[in-house]
Amino acid sequence: MRRAQHYHPATLGDMAAQGLDIWCWCNGCFHHAILETAALIDRLGRDQGVPGVADHAYCGRCGSRDVETRPNWPTMGVVTQHTRGELPTDG
Repeated sequence: MRRAQHYHPATLGDMAAQGLDIWCWCNGCFHHAILETAALIDRLGRDQGVPGVADHAYCGRCGSRDVETRPNWPTMGVVTQHTRGELPTDG
C-alpha cells in the first residue's frame, strides 16, 4: 500500500532563498509581469505560498483579479523572459 504524499506549495521565503522572483499571468487579457519576491515578502510575509500570492494580486493592465502566480524559473525558456511589472496590492 502506498503512503499518501502531502505537498505544500513553495513559499515566498523559499523563493528568496533560491533567488527567484514570482511570475504573474492575467487570465483576462494575458498580460504578465515578474514580481519581486522581496517586495512581496514585505507585504505578505515569508510564509505566503506562491500560488496564494494571486489572491492578493490584480492585473496592472485590465484590473482583473483572475491571475495566477508561480516561481519565475530561469530555465523554462522563453515563457519566463518577461519584463518587470506592477506589484500586487489588496486594493
